[in-house]
Amino acid sequence: MRTRGVLRRRAATVLSVLLLAALACGGGSDPVPELFGTWEWAGSTSGGISGDSRTPRPGDPAITVRFAPDGTAVFSRDGEVARKQRYRVMREATIFGPEALPVLYFDDEEMGRVLRIEDSGSTLTLSDNVYDGFSLHYRRVAE
Repeated sequence: MRTRGVLRRRAATVLSVLLLAALACGGGSDPVPELFGTWEWAGSTSGGISGDSRTPRPGDPAITVRFAPDGTAVFSRDGEVARKQRYRVMREATIFGPEALPVLYFDDEEMGRVLRIEDSGSTLTLSDNVYDGFSLHYRRVAE
């Protein structure tokens, strides 16, 4: 009977090592340095069941978000801070295909937004990770 106890301890040790290895390899925080800086909502918001689309109009407030490397996002309207938020980026499977992509989470939200930076780092798209979800389009603000 003593052999059975030794085998259980060894099996538990092996399972623990495998679990730690899996946690270290995937699903962890994955910073995207190109995200850091200030972005202005300028492209549009699109999506939803009706395929709605909204673009900034003359007179609309300038809406910006600044992503800092320390995990803080600062949202502003016409230069006035409207909200400070903690964020994290995880690499996950998404609706956009089989490869894992960066997904942005704010601390007060359960659903992440798929993060895509294009046009040599000048445009940012945050898309809800669900079909018929919304996509928010930003352009980088020169600093």
